[in-house]
Amino acid sequence: MDSSAERRFRLWLALVCAVASVLPNLYAAIAAPPGSLYLGTQYNTDDHMVYAAWTHQSMDGQLLFDNRFTVDPQPRLTFHLYFLALGWIAKVTGIPLAAALARFVLSGTFVWMLCGFVWRIAGRNGFIARTGPVLAVIGAGLGFTVWHTFGTEIVRATPPLLRSLMLGRLPIDVWQPEAFGLSSMLTSGLFVAALCLILATFNAMLDAQDSWRPVLPGALAFGALMNIHSYDALLVALVMVGFLATAVAQKTATPAWMLRAACIGAGALPAALWFLHVLSNDPVFQARAATPTFSPNFRGMVFGLAGLVVLALVGLWLARNDDPVSRKRVTLGTGLAVGMGVAGFVGASAHEGGYWMGPVAWGLAFAACLAVLALVSRPLPAWNLLVAWAFVGTLAPYFPALFQRKLAMGLGIPWAILAVMGLAPILARTESGKRQVGGVLAILLLSASSVMWVARQFWFIRNNVANTTVHPVYVGSDVQTVLDALNQVPDERVVVLAMPGIPSPLADEAGDPLPDEFGTPYMPDLNPILSGFAGTYAYAGHWSETPNYAERRNALTQFFLARTDNATRAALLRETGAQFVVAPVPEAFPMLPLADLRPLGKVILDGTQFRLIDVR
Repeated sequence: MDSSAERRFRLWLALVCAVASVLPNLYAAIAAPPGSLYLGTQYNTDDHMVYAAWTHQSMDGQLLFDNRFTVDPQPRLTFHLYFLALGWIAKVTGIPLAAALARFVLSGTFVWMLCGFVWRIAGRNGFIARTGPVLAVIGAGLGFTVWHTFGTEIVRATPPLLRSLMLGRLPIDVWQPEAFGLSSMLTSGLFVAALCLILATFNAMLDAQDSWRPVLPGALAFGALMNIHSYDALLVALVMVGFLATAVAQKTATPAWMLRAACIGAGALPAALWFLHVLSNDPVFQARAATPTFSPNFRGMVFGLAGLVVLALVGLWLARNDDPVSRKRVTLGTGLAVGMGVAGFVGASAHEGGYWMGPVAWGLAFAACLAVLALVSRPLPAWNLLVAWAFVGTLAPYFPALFQRKLAMGLGIPWAILAVMGLAPILARTESGKRQVGGVLAILLLSASSVMWVARQFWFIRNNVANTTVHPVYVGSDVQTVLDALNQVPDERVVVLAMPGIPSPLADEAGDPLPDEFGTPYMPDLNPILSGFAGTYAYAGHWSETPNYAERRNALTQFFLARTDNATRAALLRETGAQFVVAPVPEAFPMLPLADLRPLGKVILDGTQFRLIDVR
């Protein structure tokens, strides 16, 4: 592919993906009901309100942030480059538009960088150079065969054999957006920013083989990654160990290259030291860091990547050269990889929750993974890095640490590129017409889950419900007025109590709940929304950001019920230091035994659904 054709392809693919990343937002803005406010997100809304709260603090001129999802005492120590910059933009555009613009720009940037990364490996092979980036964006697994709108468990009617093989759990391409290209772009600018920084770090590591020039940019990229998404810095470090194993096997690990690579790695030290400082001095951050986010069952990962991995392994097998020693080495490495996968698939049946592997078991698996990488390595460093990213990336989410699930960032991307490299020799052996049809069918099959991701975004918008089931996509005029009023309060610390959300499961004609069917929340959970868009402090706002969330959520719910006595309410007001209460109007929610809380203080807003009460 000549340089001009290369640039045109990169530009058009980047532009198409950038537009695709914000299509749901454009639709939501156009389809917004009169008088409503679009929150800017429909997936993991509670997480996005955490991001919005940091963005709001940046808009207020803060450089260091605190946690607005708890009322516990805490220092203001969090420094986050991404949301600091986003807040500067949001000061002009507002938070939803700023977040959408960031995803648009970053998605295009990521795809542009991705094309360059793939072309380092593809060489003169135009099929791989063009199809690799495309599949890296839209490629996924077999989640479309058991697709669900909500949750992580299979609850819909499913063929018994498929349910049994999947152990009743949904593949990760149904529900874990950060593991794949398009779902990351649809979901979070933070994810796409992290992917850009990962690619920048990888490219710098490759370029540092012959020059010191990429060391400073690489160190800055790695440092920024450590700051904005620290889990990914660990992922990159593990991948680099795998990459080192390939360099040693190929005898390319020169002292000069290793020194330059170490200097790039040192770029993360300032951010890592600040992270440790915050962890040592912020008890709220300590509680947040201790929240377990265990990785899904290994079978969920297998089925979430299945087609990509199979084609990738076929490609490893077919790419063996004629050298008998090399053929034997690659055959052994591929066989070891398949054996590890089969052993993991079988062993996953006993994994009910928590850690799948302890430190010793994970260390042995990692050693076996390094052996695979050494055996299948080639003289081309970029290819070795890609393979290290795929294999180590698959094992990394089972690293025995509480945050392990977050180590799946971009996992589908290297497997998708390797899948194209496996598909290319298969199609090359067929006739031209069949080759084109086969290629199109393969890409369609491997991207089916991504297509359903897009469709689900529009479904959430039309039904005004996020995947959390308790957060809406739009809020009405009452909530907008509440947000406006709270944003005008001059106090720096404003604590607001609101009723936790209640989902609206749909039922059939007989009144039985329909599996995987929810409508607009019966009671929207306004706690995270108030923190995100008004910068207020919540008593129970987020399952991870709020210490003892379940206990506090229950206490907060009781506060609004008619059966609760005034002494209990007064005690919670004293404990939280709340200045305002957003009380649901009992007549607007007749299915709930709600109290009329107007006697608590001065009613600032008396809306049709909610009242804002000043209880100072």
